Amino acid sequence: MFNGAGQAIVLGKKLGTGGEGSVYEMVGVNHLVAKVYHEAPDQQKQAKLRLMSRSRSEQLLKYTAWPQDTLHSTKMGSVTGFVMAKVEGMTPVQTLYSPAHRKSEYPDRAWDFLLFAARNTASAFTALHEHGHVLGDVNHGNAYVGSKATIVLIDTDSYQIHDGNRLHLCEVGVSHYTPPELQGISFKGVTRTANHDNFGLALLIFHLLFGGRHPFAGVPQRDGIGESLEDNIKQLRFAYSRSASQRLLTSPPNSLPLSLVPPRLENMFEAAFTEEGRAGRRPTAKQWLDELDEMRKAMRVCGKTKMHVFSNHLRDCPWCALENKGVVYFINATVYATGPTGTPVNIGQVWAAICNVEAPVELPLPQISQIKVTATPPPTGFVPDSARWVMSIGLIAAVIFAMNAIPAITLWLMVAGAGGLVGIWNIGSAAKRMELSRRSSARQTAQQHYKHAVEALNREAGVKAFSDKHDELGRLKSEFDQLPASEQRELASLQGNAEKRQKQKHLDKYFIDKANLPGIGPAKRAALQSFGIETAGDVEWNRVRRIKGFGDVLTRTLVDWRKSHERNFRFNPSQAVTPADINAVKQAIQARKQQIDQQMRAGLQELRQFATKQQQAIHRHQPTIQAAAKRLAQAEADCAAL
Repeated sequence: MFNGAGQAIVLGKKLGTGGEGSVYEMVGVNHLVAKVYHEAPDQQKQAKLRLMSRSRSEQLLKYTAWPQDTLHSTKMGSVTGFVMAKVEGMTPVQTLYSPAHRKSEYPDRAWDFLLFAARNTASAFTALHEHGHVLGDVNHGNAYVGSKATIVLIDTDSYQIHDGNRLHLCEVGVSHYTPPELQGISFKGVTRTANHDNFGLALLIFHLLFGGRHPFAGVPQRDGIGESLEDNIKQLRFAYSRSASQRLLTSPPNSLPLSLVPPRLENMFEAAFTEEGRAGRRPTAKQWLDELDEMRKAMRVCGKTKMHVFSNHLRDCPWCALENKGVVYFINATVYATGPTGTPVNIGQVWAAICNVEAPVELPLPQISQIKVTATPPPTGFVPDSARWVMSIGLIAAVIFAMNAIPAITLWLMVAGAGGLVGIWNIGSAAKRMELSRRSSARQTAQQHYKHAVEALNREAGVKAFSDKHDELGRLKSEFDQLPASEQRELASLQGNAEKRQKQKHLDKYFIDKANLPGIGPAKRAALQSFGIETAGDVEWNRVRRIKGFGDVLTRTLVDWRKSHERNFRFNPSQAVTPADINAVKQAIQARKQQIDQQMRAGLQELRQFATKQQQAIHRHQPTIQAAAKRLAQAEADCAAL
């Protein structure tokens, strides 16, 4: 073949074949490859390839497999292919964000690596958009990732290219990466925009950060909802949205919440996948790039394992929470360490030091009854009970005197006296009830304020906080003491579950995304992955059948596929318990010992610093508590004054 300058190009070994053409090595040129079309492209496609080869730039070549030269069957003849960079040592991005693939392809990579890959994906889109081009056919097969999280976008000859005068359209696309405003329509003659690309970009970033889940795959909240990913996208049923229940689709079981990322990124996903994005206001690739760069500066590592990396806006480790439910996203890298034992751990000294830390004193709180305040006088016109008693006693004495002086009218005097007493006690009674209600309400409010102020101090520096931490460390010590017995039990169980373990490893080698499964296309495979079903080992009738869109027929297809691989399984007794199996158990126990040691040493420091922190907390909270106590004392005195 010949390049655009008429120089001869000798093709080497065929590297792969696709729907449009085949890719070959180029003899004598190791860093480039040749894509040759099965059939000569039309004139418009040829013009597009010539334009692309002329307009290449350093940034485009860094992030994409951009055409660097045209290929011709004859000198200066029709364009029948092009030259591009050889994408070596890279895999489709799905092998990184898929938990099942990652365990075999990137077992020692944690979430910060996926975050870096997401950042680099945004950077690649930024470079493309800044040149005025649009990828158009965004999908996981068009992005490749390297061992250092570098990203290269491929299939560039399908991109929408603008040369300032003429627009070369992208007229292909993958349905479950297509934005809602383009769902269900033909791409023929459609001008794609950067905002359309930004939907696919947000989806790729979501895949990378949220365990390969599709943002529009979830659990329907009403019949007739969620039959397909395409319909969910069109109807903006973002399953992880803050308004997911109103959108009638919620996230699958054991999925990561949107709060895994900081609020600013949460808002960006909301904008990308809901009404705001459809209206043309999706976050741009540059905005994603900037925000992901900011997030990378604010990461922390879990105390249990260095494989648990997460944003420091979270209080607790999200990966530990999932592992407590039996969901493992990241393999503990300690298992791959050399040697079965590691550094010995002496927990006895740490526990002895913990037991020697003195417990803090009870928090000093003000005595409400001893706070001196002056009661607020009753309002003008208010008749106190003491005055009523004086008037009542005077009236009774007068009636008794009159009864002795004029016995004949005793009955009338008694009736008049009773009426007089009723009148005395009714004087200003309505005003008294109102004032008493007002002062009682003020006392109740003061009691609540005082209670909350004391609770805030107790949460931070109360004796219970100290005892809770001490009890937690005691439970860790008990677990540590039981680890040798746990190790023996696990080693003994290796023989008993050897066949089950071998079968699971066998089934986990067969990925759904690579299988020939009639009726189960890319969108349905993405839905399966969103529910944690990626390999034959994950397929179970009830797990699959619960997913919307999978009836008995498709479920049977998957179960039969699993069974076909089960039939090929042969248990190898000689490999029932391998040295690697034994080593994995010992290393896991040793890793747990070291984790407990780290947690107990950190806890010891917390207990030692508790007295200082308690005094600081008292100093910080004391003004609020004193003010609340005085307010309560005043309210109590005001109520007693009526």
